[in-house]
Amino acid sequence: MTYRSIAVAVLALAGVPGVVHSQGQAATKTPDPAWLKWNADTKTVTFQLIAGVPASASPFNFNGFTEGKLTLVVPAGATVVMPFVNEDGVPHSAEVASGTGPIPNMGGQPAIPRAYTINLLEGLPQGGKDVIRFTAAPNATFRIMCGVPGHAPAGMYIDMKVDPAAKEPAVVLTSTLK
Repeated sequence: MTYRSIAVAVLALAGVPGVVHSQGQAATKTPDPAWLKWNADTKTVTFQLIAGVPASASPFNFNGFTEGKLTLVVPAGATVVMPFVNEDGVPHSAEVASGTGPIPNMGGQPAIPRAYTINLLEGLPQGGKDVIRFTAAPNATFRIMCGVPGHAPAGMYIDMKVDPAAKEPAVVLTSTLK
């Protein structure tokens, strides 16, 4: 468990506004440290990317989060491995796209070569899996978005920040990065 994930958990338990999110009747959400693994020897980040987590406010989510409310922070130069699985009955995919400008309607313009799942526009069916693997570009921000047309504008994206000062990766609520 990283110092950031510990801090988020402590703040969440303390009820600090902006750290624990609830949407209507949805369960309180904080990043799950089980999503993230770090091998310091090989500088490899493994982040479990889950599309369409059930019991979320919207089926258009990654790991239960929408609209960039979750950020994966990775050290510059790290190898990033994202095992992807679709838990929703609707097809979904994933692409690492630019973190600036308007949200694209569909995938097809990855910001990093091979940073996308197979069947990008069609999506993978429920239970479908793929693995995205790439090297983190230096000091940049990205969106991890669903490439199926219409899904990203509906909120199906989270953020990724490549931070040259990071010594290890973290999964944090976006509001805690400010």
